[in-house]
Amino acid sequence: MNTNPECVVCIFKQALNTVRLATDDTDKQTAALTETARLLLDADLSGPAPDAAQCAYQAVTTITGIADPFAELKRESNDIAMSMVPRLRTLIADSADPLDTALHIAVAGNIIDLGIGHEFDLATDVDAIIQLAFAIDAADELRAELQPGRKILYLGDNAGEIVFDRLLIEYLLATGVDITFTVKSAPIINDATMDDAKAVGMTDVVPVIETGSGDIGVNWNNVSDEFQQAFDAADLVIAKGHGNFETCDLRPENFYFLLKAKCQVVADELGVNNGDIVFKHSPRR
Repeated sequence: MNTNPECVVCIFKQALNTVRLATDDTDKQTAALTETARLLLDADLSGPAPDAAQCAYQAVTTITGIADPFAELKRESNDIAMSMVPRLRTLIADSADPLDTALHIAVAGNIIDLGIGHEFDLATDVDAIIQLAFAIDAADELRAELQPGRKILYLGDNAGEIVFDRLLIEYLLATGVDITFTVKSAPIINDATMDDAKAVGMTDVVPVIETGSGDIGVNWNNVSDEFQQAFDAADLVIAKGHGNFETCDLRPENFYFLLKAKCQVVADELGVNNGDIVFKHSPRR
């Protein structure tokens, strides 16, 4: 999806939220916003918003010298999510529809999005989201595709969130499919990197590869050969979160988008209400 004017306002909010994590120096905070504005002047606003949003994070690093302002928060998210695993794994095992429950648990993890600065309580909010109905529900379409030997590429999103992805992946693996999980090659917001995948045990469950860059979502002009090969070999792709939806929704391949709509622009694009949870199938075309 292309950049909306509302996205430009959001990019400045992201810059401010991020630079406040990096420094209390208000002069540097102002400088980061100014640098964001300078970079946006040369940005292509006709493409996906995540591409333009890179300006905010590049500006903060340039001004503060801190490449990963979210490092400590990512560790905290991983730790909190890991503490919830035994109870959530039991919920899936005891469910009348384990796939539906595993999808709800995975999408509940999508509340962990620190760039846009919304507040959440992980334990409380996950329990609430598990009780919600999907506004768009492609579970039956996915169920029909879960055949032994089918290859799934799973595009990960945030640290902490990938713990909940792991629970869904464990269920999917039991159907005989092959899954490869992706993380970012460098820090960007609170997106998961290989260090996070190792910390939560994802690398013990499935092969984990890097996208090739520290871009939000997938920058299709900047992916690694390994990522491209895995993508080309996949029968279907599960894409988590806003960034992956915004950079993949126009692709012609077989995509399943799993996310919580956290802004009106994305909600409108999906045809749902802001705050809804979505599992949308975009078949190969």
